[in-house]
Amino acid sequence: MSILTLPGALHVIGATGRRYEGNDDTAGWIAGSRRTIARWIARSRQRRALRDIAECNDHHLLKDIGVSRDQAFREADKPFWRR
Repeated sequence: MSILTLPGALHVIGATGRRYEGNDDTAGWIAGSRRTIARWIARSRQRRALRDIAECNDHHLLKDIGVSRDQAFREADKPFWRR
């Protein structure tokens, strides 16, 4: 996923077609929000994949990543917003 960085002011065209101009704080907030959401999506996918491995009872893969089946389920049960 690429992150769009904008120098200076942020120009946003809303649903009404009006152009809104924000400052660097707005651009920083948007960029930070995009990074957070991208991190959450990645975490969710990783935990879903870990659950699939644990449910298939694939001891070799679990051993390769260095976790037990119980640890894998504990990690997979965490909500995506938690580290």
